[in-house]
Amino acid sequence: MKKELPCSIVQDLLPNYIERLTGDDTNQALEQHLDACEGCKKAYEQMADDIGSPERVPVIELRFLKKVKRTRLLAAALCVVLTLVLSYLIYASEYKFTNDKSSLAAAVTEFTAPFKNPVDAYVLETKEVDGRLVASFKDQADTDVYGMAVLMKGFNQKYRIVRAQVKSSDYSSVVQMYPVEIKDERYVAVSGYNLSDEIEYYGLDYNAYSSPGYLSEDRVRKSIKFKVKNPQFLEIYHAEELDSLFEKSAGDTLYNPHLVTTSMYDADGREITEKFINQEGAGDRVSSGIGKAELFMLYVFIMIVMGLGYIFTRYFLTE
Repeated sequence: MKKELPCSIVQDLLPNYIERLTGDDTNQALEQHLDACEGCKKAYEQMADDIGSPERVPVIELRFLKKVKRTRLLAAALCVVLTLVLSYLIYASEYKFTNDKSSLAAAVTEFTAPFKNPVDAYVLETKEVDGRLVASFKDQADTDVYGMAVLMKGFNQKYRIVRAQVKSSDYSSVVQMYPVEIKDERYVAVSGYNLSDEIEYYGLDYNAYSSPGYLSEDRVRKSIKFKVKNPQFLEIYHAEELDSLFEKSAGDTLYNPHLVTTSMYDADGREITEKFINQEGAGDRVSSGIGKAELFMLYVFIMIVMGLGYIFTRYFLTE
């Protein structure tokens, strides 16, 4: 035999019963109680009179409740959209440059503004390696200043600049090298600009030692030569690949090799680097580099926005 419902519970359920919001089992239990309890029956009749009709849920109240629920759902959806939009805008404030030379030039110019010697960049060549875009550039304000920039690609297919190096050149035909680290791998970027027709090869020059140690009398210079294909170029070599080429070309066993400079050669393999030295002499030498901090604070801001969005969304979805 089912347990009789207390009057207090019955009277709490009566508003939902009158508006037909209770289930069949609850309705049956309430009706049995009302048949047997005069006090609850009077309370039911009074509530039914106040609400309107025991046979029909008030249409105006139902519409209002539906409107409130719809409004809360719209507010929750708006919170989600605003959270995603704000998070993307924060992210895009860093990853904002396209793989376009004018956009990259603006990136380098903006990035080098805090340098002791900022540049008004003109991008020469670009090359992408494993999600990193390497761009060679020259300074439009100083024709003897050149550099290299490294940019990282974001999920929005745009880039943020993470490092730039700037150096002067004493030569009218320019071949410069820059160490570049890409995902913990060492590379060497080689940039050529305004190369004379006489230059058939460029060299990457190593200092090494004929005996273990670093005695100056044991030091020798060896060059790895590469064919010049264009008067303006950008090549990127893996450091281990260059070290292997050096070992093969050296012949004798050499110790502690390291790249130091570049050189230029004619068709007969004769070095002609000094032929292209600027006769006016070097002005103020420029050599600087700067890297950008990791994106910790950017991600902190994004997490704050997403956290607030989650809180407000839950609030609107909670009855």
